[in-house]
Amino acid sequence: MKTFIRTFFRYLLKNKLYTFVTIFGFSIAITFVFFLGTYLINESSVDGFHVNGDRIFRIEHEGTEFSAPIAPILSELVPEIESYTRTYDNKSIINHIGEEKFEIDLLAVDSSFFEIFSYSIIDGQNVLETKSSIVLSESLAKKMFSSRNPIGETISLDNKFQFIITGIMSDFPENTHLKKVDAIVNIGSMGEILGMQDFMENFEFCSLSIYLLEKPNSDLPSKANEILSYFKNNFWIYKDGYASTVVFTPLKEIYYSQKEGNWTKNSSKFLVYVVVLIVFLILLLSIGNYINLTIAQAFFRGKEVAIRKLVGSSKNQLFLQFLMESIFLCGAATLMSVLFTILLSPYVNDRLGLNLSLTDELNIGSILIFFTILLSITLISGIIPAIKVSGFKPLEIVRGKLRQRTKTVYTKYFIIFQFTITIGLLASCWIIINQTKYLKSKDLGFKYENLIWTDYLGNPNEKSRIKEEIMKVSGVEAISIVWGSPIDGGSNQSFTYEGRPVSFQEMRVDTAFFEVFDIPVQSNSTAFGKKGVYLNNTAIKELGIERTASNVNFDGEKVPILGLVDDFNFNRLQLGIRPLMIKQETKNSYANKVFIKLGSSKENTANTIKEIKKVYAGLTNDNPFELMFVNTTIQEWYLKEERLSKLLSYFAFLSIIISSLGILAMSTYFLKQKRKEISIRKVNGATITEILVSFNKNYVKWVFIAFLIITPIIWYLSDRWLENFAFRIKNNFSIYILSCVFTLVMALLAVSWQSLKAAKTNPVQHLHED
Repeated sequence: MKTFIRTFFRYLLKNKLYTFVTIFGFSIAITFVFFLGTYLINESSVDGFHVNGDRIFRIEHEGTEFSAPIAPILSELVPEIESYTRTYDNKSIINHIGEEKFEIDLLAVDSSFFEIFSYSIIDGQNVLETKSSIVLSESLAKKMFSSRNPIGETISLDNKFQFIITGIMSDFPENTHLKKVDAIVNIGSMGEILGMQDFMENFEFCSLSIYLLEKPNSDLPSKANEILSYFKNNFWIYKDGYASTVVFTPLKEIYYSQKEGNWTKNSSKFLVYVVVLIVFLILLLSIGNYINLTIAQAFFRGKEVAIRKLVGSSKNQLFLQFLMESIFLCGAATLMSVLFTILLSPYVNDRLGLNLSLTDELNIGSILIFFTILLSITLISGIIPAIKVSGFKPLEIVRGKLRQRTKTVYTKYFIIFQFTITIGLLASCWIIINQTKYLKSKDLGFKYENLIWTDYLGNPNEKSRIKEEIMKVSGVEAISIVWGSPIDGGSNQSFTYEGRPVSFQEMRVDTAFFEVFDIPVQSNSTAFGKKGVYLNNTAIKELGIERTASNVNFDGEKVPILGLVDDFNFNRLQLGIRPLMIKQETKNSYANKVFIKLGSSKENTANTIKEIKKVYAGLTNDNPFELMFVNTTIQEWYLKEERLSKLLSYFAFLSIIISSLGILAMSTYFLKQKRKEISIRKVNGATITEILVSFNKNYVKWVFIAFLIITPIIWYLSDRWLENFAFRIKNNFSIYILSCVFTLVMALLAVSWQSLKAAKTNPVQHLHED
């Protein structure tokens, strides 16, 4: 054993390039396996902690919104339902009487919420039994009360509603489909909070999500047709044709659903599949590099193998030796990857917008998974070279036949595979980056430079006073207070028009709206009326009326058309432009946002914003708020695409590194075997250029073959991905050409360096050695 260890370390020190490529390449690959493995564990564990998880469903139609009375009706109609909870989110201002105010995310639910879901209650019992009950998150409780026990304390919501703290809950974990909330109240209190006294009985207000708990050993989804039949006869959105399906989505699938529910977050199964595929490909590249390098090195270890066999070592002993070498190299790479993981964790989380923590995922199950993967990698990497090398025959080594057998070890198939992966990742990366840039830079049909916004916190009748006071601030050019805007899409209104259901987005704006967003209006000759509306071009097409029409019949009432506006985007560009109706704001109508247009002087922007904050806070009882640039909000629409492009960029870069290291090392050892051939060519008059061309032409051919293989695959997949966007770039063939050229340049640089070095060596030296 001592002899084996000493011989092996001597061999590693002698072959530094082989050692570096093997350990460094493996360590980089395993580092990313750690990161992506943690990500996949996080994604697969979403909502896995709920005790009743396999019995919880969210009822859906084409969307997820239902009205409050539907839940109790379903509970009586369907015996398979054990319990239900509705969810509705709202922004609120909270404060302990006379103390600091905080803006919070509030979730309204039924009292059964904590019985259905397994979110942890730290303190309190029967926490949501009354309408005046409120449960605080642990972080909000600490922020408001420090170390004091707040149970039984009275707090104020929106400066006018009194609630009693009946419980403290743990903050929602990351691995759940519900976004983090600061507080939870009984849904029965929302009527008073919203000023909608019939909130719980109103069938028209469809903005809640409904979760159903199935009785044990029941089959709730089988009742979908029965419920659908009932809805078609009794529920207006089905009777009028706005919904036509009933779907029970299991809790574990909600996170991957493309339907956004009330206060939910979602992810993409496509992204998970991409991550799994990339992990597999990166590992395959690394393992392939190791196997081919080890076998390619076999010729240079041929004498060692021959001597060991001649002195009595069996094939099994040699097999075990080379397998132990593989275990050692993989172990060293694993230790290095742990160091890389610790160092890179903050950077990876920041750049990809993740919150990965390996320590949080350390448990017996995850440790076993990681060790199983590492052991599998080690065995796969070690067994093939061990079988190959231990099978060498001493006589072949002595006669020099092993040289011929090892010349073609690094086959063209693996080279082509490497090039195929690299070109595919590069092309995919460029397509996603170009699409993301297009989304961020596309003209949305309105101007948002120097435009900031915040939530409207005043009373409905205070709009004029707030506008007047903010307009006095130096640097403010215009202000608009609205309900619904280009950054939130307004509210959806569905109604029947000429016997068919239509769905419009609705905004209610003041007279400054069009100036603030620089949206041109084509005015009609219609006399001004308080009930008049502005329509976009898509609305005109949907209604099937002329652009010169002076009014339109909505629900039996003639409504004046005050003007037309060109289509502008009021949502993410994944979605198309929908029909839009812009109504006029009244003195006492509700508003939800304030938009303030600043002057073009950037030097005074900071002071202007500071003064606006001071004035607005004074006008709204010092309620907390945040001013944001509209540009920043729009950029946040595309975080998912940006995250995917970054992910692919990093792996394209990683693929290039692994492939380059493998090609560099293999070309080095391959050229060592070609020393005699190169020397003879030089003696016969071959120039350095001719030698370089001779050894590089195969790489050009292999890159071209890889290009032909991967281009149609990536073209098809990228086209399918781009179909998810209403506004998209064209699939440009030049991207694939550039990816191919880049890969070719990378390969030629890696190979030519060693080829040039070999071509310049004195041929007499190698001929003498051979």
